[in-house]
Amino acid sequence: MEYPKEKFKELARRIKSMAISPEIDLAICFPGVEEAECEDKEEYPYVLVSYLGDDGDGPSKKVVFNESYWNSSVESLLGAIMHQVKSLMEELQSFEGE
Repeated sequence: MEYPKEKFKELARRIKSMAISPEIDLAICFPGVEEAECEDKEEYPYVLVSYLGDDGDGPSKKVVFNESYWNSSVESLLGAIMHQVKSLMEELQSFEGE
């Protein structure tokens, strides 16, 4: 089954216009739409949320959009990405506080 490319084109456009911390990198990996910096070949479109530490290398989380996401609104999909960004930042803050 083919994923809804038009919806993911809009999602990619919205992701690029989001205001997020410069320490966070979002690699958009939507086959046939946006494939910059995509190392992993996934069956589904995904966004790799990475923390760019002082050395440019830090933890990351992958948000994979399987079929259960395809009927969701662009806003819901953005919310899933922002949740992972927030989760990653909270993890880092708790780690730094130890």
